[in-house]
Amino acid sequence: MTDAPAPPRRQDDDGPRAPLTLDELLEQLVQSDRIGVEQARDVTARERTLHSQVLKERVGSVRSQAAARYDVSPVEILSAANLPDKAQTGKRLNEDSLAQHLAGKAGLPYLKVDPLKIDGKLVTKTLSRPFARRHAVIPVAQTDVGLRLAITDPFDSALRDSLAQQLQVPIELVVSSKRDILGIIDRVYGFRASVSGAHESLGEGHGGAALAPLVELRSNDELATAGDEHIVTAVDYLLNYAFDQRASDIHLEPREKDSVIRFRIDGILHDIERLPLNVHGAVTSRIKVLARMDIADRRRPQDGRIKTFRADREVELRVASLLTAFGEKVVIRVFDPDVLMTDLTHLGFSRDDREAFERWVTAPSGLILVTGPTGSGKTTTLYSTLRYLSGPELNITTVEDPIEMVDPRFCQVQVQKQADVTFATALRSILRQDPDIIMVGEIRDTETANMAVQAALTGHLVFSTVHTRDAAGAITRLTELGVERFLLSSVLRGVLAQRLVRCICPHCAVEGFLSAGQVDALQLKIPLERRDQLRVRWGEGCIDCRHTGLYGRSGVFEMLDIGRRVRALINEGADATEITRAARVEGMETLRESAIHKLADGITTFEEVVRLTAEE
Repeated sequence: MTDAPAPPRRQDDDGPRAPLTLDELLEQLVQSDRIGVEQARDVTARERTLHSQVLKERVGSVRSQAAARYDVSPVEILSAANLPDKAQTGKRLNEDSLAQHLAGKAGLPYLKVDPLKIDGKLVTKTLSRPFARRHAVIPVAQTDVGLRLAITDPFDSALRDSLAQQLQVPIELVVSSKRDILGIIDRVYGFRASVSGAHESLGEGHGGAALAPLVELRSNDELATAGDEHIVTAVDYLLNYAFDQRASDIHLEPREKDSVIRFRIDGILHDIERLPLNVHGAVTSRIKVLARMDIADRRRPQDGRIKTFRADREVELRVASLLTAFGEKVVIRVFDPDVLMTDLTHLGFSRDDREAFERWVTAPSGLILVTGPTGSGKTTTLYSTLRYLSGPELNITTVEDPIEMVDPRFCQVQVQKQADVTFATALRSILRQDPDIIMVGEIRDTETANMAVQAALTGHLVFSTVHTRDAAGAITRLTELGVERFLLSSVLRGVLAQRLVRCICPHCAVEGFLSAGQVDALQLKIPLERRDQLRVRWGEGCIDCRHTGLYGRSGVFEMLDIGRRVRALINEGADATEITRAARVEGMETLRESAIHKLADGITTFEEVVRLTAEE
């Protein structure tokens, strides 16, 4: 390195251009004032160490055959140095920012590859896997002009010449990070090769003890060199990819001519892959084997579960099968303990709501109900609360159908109707097991409702769920099930109604103001002079949020505290409307008001508030 770096090579220089070197990349960044000269010298001095660090991260070793085959790029070395970016306060130089830099220097577009938008067939029919992986290049789209290819080094003219000679079609180049490109290569070639191999080997004749044994999934690098059966490899690829994409559910849906794989991400389903029908049947059988289900019985709905590890973290999968018109559909729910067992401060409570909720759950006894439709986050709230309360001095026992997440801190009972283990019978037995805290998965019938109330009356803290639209509806539901009103009013601590609202993507968030029409739609009582001054945020859409402008979800809550006024109404047999009106006088916020607060705090968007509270 020199104090006065030479200018970077221009795209229109004459003669062949070798791949970019580390020194040339450092010189470009110094000249662009992205890093200082001393920082560049430090990277040069640590090049060997950083090289080894990249190999350990990418292939797991510095001396293996895989390490010998892996070509570490200058961008990867510099990214491993984790240097601050002088051009962007608070940001560091990573593979994405360096790819953007190289694209700008070469006069090419930068593309953040969205793995859900890649056409797997286009990738596999265009380039061989060894060539694509060795040169870190993939086709990303077929355009009117020709073929759009993502590369990592726009200065490598030898690669461009090789591509032009091999493909014999007009080429349009974009620059992407090597990490993203290799991830696409591993998924597309690995999964599709497994599916193709399975399709050929299966032929056309195939159609569609411990609670959860531990299943060890292999990494994509291990799968790339594995010689196992194609279906086993395909399922491992599928599950690994679902984890990478933050999928909460995996759907394998047989159709008339093929099968569709879809992932639910942040509450929205995305099409991922298509399978031949014979491969669909083999894939579902493999999943049922892992979940310890009966693979010979395809007519009867079945449930099972799989326990595995992901990045040193235990993950549980709940599997459900159902026969449809074109074959057996399988849905896998992904239960990540980091989500199900999150801290109470991360559930989405406001400060006041969290303090009220903590006051409920730290009471020595009583009944606490959580309500909301399927997929509203009730399980996460309950598990997180039990984790918050757990300790060696407490006996926490749950009865569930099914057990969503096995946790050693709780004694968990599975409902088994064939063995006469129902919510009510299990709860009756639990009361003889000296419990401190009891969680009943759901109150569905009169016997369970009365047993839960009796448990709370005898000095236990009881949690349960009820399927009602709002908080006050849970009270009328229990009275309809036959619970005596005076008993219910004496044991009920509070009712929490909740929904999940999608959050604004932090990578593409922008600020603006609500329009007059939006203010009217939210029924906000705002003075005329301030109606155009309500500042809000939304996401413009980027690759990180898949151009939705939304990333992740947060809870929205309606907290019905059982105060003096509400307790009197319960005893009088008042309906849900009267109870809600009284609770509002005592300070309760409705779901709509809670969602509007998240809009005002810049957490979610106007459209999400309207979608979430359309029924209010």
